[in-house]
Amino acid sequence: MGKWTRRAFIGTGGVLATGLVVGVAGNMYVSKAIKKYTGKGMGDGESLNAWIRIAPDNTITLAVARAEMGQGVYTSIPQLIAEELEVDMSRIKVVHPQPESPYANTFMMTQKEPNAFKGYNLMEKMLAFLPIIATGGSSSIPDAFTNMRTAGATAREMLKEAAAKEWGVKRSDCRAEDGYIINNSNGAKLSYGELATAARTVEIKDLPELKSKADWTLIGKPVQRIDLPEKVNGQAEFGIDVRLENMLFAAIRHSSTIGGKIISIDNQSDIENRKGVKKVVLTEFGAAVIADNTWRAKNAALALQVTEDDGGNAGINSADISKAFDKILESPPLAISEDEGDVDAILKGEGIIESTYEVPYLAHAAMEPLNCTVLVEDDKATAWVGHQGSSFVHSTLNAVSQIPKENIIVNTTLLGGAFGRRGEIDFVAKATAVAMTMKGTPVQTVFTREEDMQNDMYRPAAKSKFRAKVNDDGDIEAWDNMMALQSVSKSVTTRVAPAIAPSAEADEATSEGAAHLPYSMNNRKVSFGDYASPIPVGFWRSVGSSQNAFFTECFLDECAHAVGKDPFAFRRDKLNDHPRFKAVLEKVAEISNWGNVGENTYQGIALHKSFGSIVGQVAQITKVGEKQFSIDQFYSAIDCGNYVNPDTVEAQIEGGIVFGLSAALYGEITWSDGAVNEMNFPQYDMVKMNVSPRVQVHIMDVDEYPGGVGEPGTPPAAPALANAIFAATGERLRSLPLKNHGYSFI
Repeated sequence: MGKWTRRAFIGTGGVLATGLVVGVAGNMYVSKAIKKYTGKGMGDGESLNAWIRIAPDNTITLAVARAEMGQGVYTSIPQLIAEELEVDMSRIKVVHPQPESPYANTFMMTQKEPNAFKGYNLMEKMLAFLPIIATGGSSSIPDAFTNMRTAGATAREMLKEAAAKEWGVKRSDCRAEDGYIINNSNGAKLSYGELATAARTVEIKDLPELKSKADWTLIGKPVQRIDLPEKVNGQAEFGIDVRLENMLFAAIRHSSTIGGKIISIDNQSDIENRKGVKKVVLTEFGAAVIADNTWRAKNAALALQVTEDDGGNAGINSADISKAFDKILESPPLAISEDEGDVDAILKGEGIIESTYEVPYLAHAAMEPLNCTVLVEDDKATAWVGHQGSSFVHSTLNAVSQIPKENIIVNTTLLGGAFGRRGEIDFVAKATAVAMTMKGTPVQTVFTREEDMQNDMYRPAAKSKFRAKVNDDGDIEAWDNMMALQSVSKSVTTRVAPAIAPSAEADEATSEGAAHLPYSMNNRKVSFGDYASPIPVGFWRSVGSSQNAFFTECFLDECAHAVGKDPFAFRRDKLNDHPRFKAVLEKVAEISNWGNVGENTYQGIALHKSFGSIVGQVAQITKVGEKQFSIDQFYSAIDCGNYVNPDTVEAQIEGGIVFGLSAALYGEITWSDGAVNEMNFPQYDMVKMNVSPRVQVHIMDVDEYPGGVGEPGTPPAAPALANAIFAATGERLRSLPLKNHGYSFI
C-alpha cells in the first residue's frame, strides 16, 4: 500500500458485508493494532475498522473516542471528517467506541503534532499499544486535526473510485457533493449508501489531498452542537442518569483522615436492618452501603460507626504545609527548568524587586456528583460511567475484578463536568469493588458532595518566590523564580499508569507557564523544589499554568510599576521576538480600550500561553466600596491557530474565565488534623450570575496548527483581576483566594 506514514495514513482495513469502513493507521506497527479492532458497541454487531462507517442505508456513523464533557468534541471532531467527506452534519451519528488501540491519544502524552512524513517514535508506539484512550490536556483537536480530515478525505476518494468503476470513467471525472458522488460529464449521481458496499474493496495507495483553508465550508464555521438538543430536552444520558433493570445504589464512606483506612464497621447489623438497605460492605477502599435508592444509601452511610487507622496522617494542617514551602524556597532546588546567563551575579546588587506568592489546594468540584455503575457477572463485567479515559476504566475493572479484558465492556456516557477529576480511577475502582459483592446486579455507586470534596485529587498548593532587577529603560536584567509544590504528574501517573510515572524532578508540569516565558530578559532562571505529602494531587483545569500564570503575570506587573511603566506597554516592549504573543496582547488592549475607562473603573491585564494557545485578558472592575468591587467585563483574545468551531472556542474561553475567577475569589481547600475542612459548596463557593462578568472574546485569524481551547482561558483570569485590584487600591495581592484579603464582589 505504498509508504506508511505517521498516524495520518488511512487503510482500507477489513471487508464488511454492510458497507465502507475507514480506519486510521500510523505505520505498519499501528496498522497491526487496527486489525485487532473489535467494533464492540458500534451497533448490529458489525466490526467497524476504526473511525468511519458508511452503511448501505446511507447512515454515517463516526467513532469519537474523546469524552464529551461540555467542550464540544462530539461536534468538532465530526466537523473535521464531514469537511472532507462532503456531507452535512445533520446526517452524522456519533458513538463512543470501546477502548482499543486505534484510538490512542498520543498527542496528549507527547504534545507533538502529526507529521505525515515521519514515523512513530518508540514512545508513541508504546502509547498506541497500551493503549491510552483519554481526553485531557486540551488535546482532542490537535490530535484529530490532521488524522480525521485525512480519514474523511480517504473515504471520499474510495467512494469516488467505486463510482468511477460503476460508470466506466476516471476517478478524476467524479466529485463528491452533499453525500453523493456526481459524474462530472453527465450529472449522474450515486449516494454514498449505494456505493458503500462496492467501496469497501477499494484500495487507495496514496495519501489524499486535503482541502485548502480557503475551500473549507465547515471548519472554522459555527455549527450547532450535536449534543445540545438532547441536553435541552432531558434525553441526554450522563453517568448519574443510567437506569438498568434490578439496579441498586451505593454510597461510599471514606476514612475521615486523608490516606487513612476504615478497618471495621461497628454497627453493621443495625444499618442493614434499615428500610431499603440491602447490604453493608467493607472494601479495601472504604465502607459502602447498598440500597434500593441513593437517598437511603447516603443516609445509611452517614450513620455508619467505624473504627479507623489514620495512617499517621492526623498531623497534616495548612499552616505546617505553608511553613514547609518556605523551607523549600530557601533550600537548593530539586531541578532547574531554565537557566540563561548569570542571574545570581546580577541579583547581588541593589534595586532588587522581591516577592513571594502563594495559592492553596483546590478541589475540582464537578457539578455532576462522581458516580459509576458496574455490573459484574461470573465471567464478564460492564461499566456505565462518565470518564475522561475509557482505557483507564477498562484496566481498572480488570485489575479489581480479575475478569479478562476481552470480557469487559465500557459504556462512556456524557460527563457533567470533569476538569481532570474524571480522569482519575479511584471512583471506578470503588464502584467495581462494591459491585463485586452483588454479582449479577448492576450497582450505581455515588459519591456525595462531601465525600468527593474531602477525598479529591487536588490541585496542589504552591509558593513561588521571585527576585528581579529592572533598569530605568524597563529592561529586565535578571529574573529568578523558585517554586515549592507537589509533583502533579508523578502523583497522577503513579495512580493511573505507574509504569510511566516520572520522577518529581522530571515533571514538566511543575514549571509549565513559569519557564520559557515569551518576554525578553537578559538573564533568567526558573527552578523548583518538591514537597512530599500523602495528600493526593491531580490534574486541575490548566494544571501548572493555573497557578504559574497568577505568579508570573502579577510579579511582571510589580516589575512594571517599580519602574513607572504602563503594564501593557511594559509587556509589549518585551515581545518583539514573539510576534504571535505581541499580536494577542495588542488585540486585547484594543478591544478593551486599554487605559481609557471611566471614573472609578480600573483594568488589569495578563498574557499566558498554555496547551498550544496564547490568551490575553483584561479585567475591568468598578469600585463600589472600600474593598468591594463589581467585575464588569472581561476581554479576551486567543490565538489557537486554526480553529474548528468558533462558538465552541468562545464558550470555552467564557467558561474558563468563570472557572478561574471562582478559584481566584473563593477557592481553597484547607487542612486540619489530617482532614479537609471544606465539605460542600457553602464552604467552597463558585462565581454566581450576579458576580459573573460580561465576556468579549476575539479569536485571532492565524493559519497555524491548532492549539487547545478547553483550558487556556483559565490561567490569565486570576492575574488580570488581581492586577486590576492593584490599579484600584494600590494593594498588591500575592495570595489567593481574594476573599481572605477582605475583598467582596457583587
